[in-house]
Amino acid sequence: MGWASQSFLPRQIPVTIDSDSARFSRTLLSAILWPVGVILLTALLLLFFTYELLQVVKLSDHSYRVLAQTRTCEILVISTQNDVRGFLLTGDPEFVNSYDAGRDQIGGAFARLKTLVQDNPEQLIRADAIIQAKNTWLEHSKTMIADRAQNLPVNGDWVRMGNTILDDIRAKFDQFNEVEETLRDNRLASLRQMKRALAYAGGGLVLVLSLTVVHQVRKQMMALAESYRTALDTIKQRHAALARSEADLEEQKEWLRVTLTSIGDGVIVTNPSGRVVLMNHESERLTGWSNVEALHQPLSAVFKIINEKTRQEAGDLFSRILTEKNVIGLAKHSLLISRTGEEWTVEDSAAPIRDAKGTILGAVVVFHAPRSAPEPPIPERPVT
Repeated sequence: MGWASQSFLPRQIPVTIDSDSARFSRTLLSAILWPVGVILLTALLLLFFTYELLQVVKLSDHSYRVLAQTRTCEILVISTQNDVRGFLLTGDPEFVNSYDAGRDQIGGAFARLKTLVQDNPEQLIRADAIIQAKNTWLEHSKTMIADRAQNLPVNGDWVRMGNTILDDIRAKFDQFNEVEETLRDNRLASLRQMKRALAYAGGGLVLVLSLTVVHQVRKQMMALAESYRTALDTIKQRHAALARSEADLEEQKEWLRVTLTSIGDGVIVTNPSGRVVLMNHESERLTGWSNVEALHQPLSAVFKIINEKTRQEAGDLFSRILTEKNVIGLAKHSLLISRTGEEWTVEDSAAPIRDAKGTILGAVVVFHAPRSAPEPPIPERPVT
């Protein structure tokens, strides 16, 4: 009965679990991140060029604002000159009112012009020179208006001096405008260059990006396809191993069935719940149950044992197996009551079935009974 306590489980077929899925995931991630990284780098370069372009545009716009403010200042100075001439010729006080209004505006206009050129030291010096000449003109024109208001005769020398001051102011404005226009033209040229550079760089980067993405995507897709094929091969190998394992299981089951069927003793195998899962031919003959009929029936219903003398049923055999967890035998004078009512004097043993960890997977009962019992001899009667 030593074999009865061995496991009836089929041998395990090891299947190696490798890192194909991990490699597949890394390849897929790389196929996505590479193009994204190149796109982000290209976007950063384009942002840099765009920022530089906007700076040039800002400087060009600044030059236009300076020139516009210079033109405003120049118009205000000319306007005061016209008002002075008109008053000197006509004595009309309206020219004085216009002169005073223009004089009030001139201060703010020149202050804004000076603010605009704060970032350019050379232009700031020229602006200060214009402001100084403007102040000289305003003081000179104020004196001429005061003399004319007192009905004094117009002094030709003063008029010529005023024209000289104004000519100097115009010369300074022309020099200031010439420098600012040169700055503007240079900035516009830089703007056009930046536009071309942005166009060329953008086109080049898009081309490089396209080629890089195509190359990397193709490379990564090939690697991805290779990983996918490797994963498929691994799955096929696992399926083949599983099929071999199932075939080995069926082979072992058939071997077990044939072995049990060939044993001359009766053999009954149960599951962990104590219900019949297998019977051989001899156990079918002795119990009167077929293998199909006894399937999943309690062991106590199929293998019914009573005491030959007391005619009392024996205890639950499967419960004894679970309790003692070892090989046990039937008591003496045990009778097996078959399904058809036949009685068999049997000798048996039963043992738990364990797996490699010692867990009870069921039980096996092996029993034997003679095919026919010898009849006792009839004593001879004495002749009388």
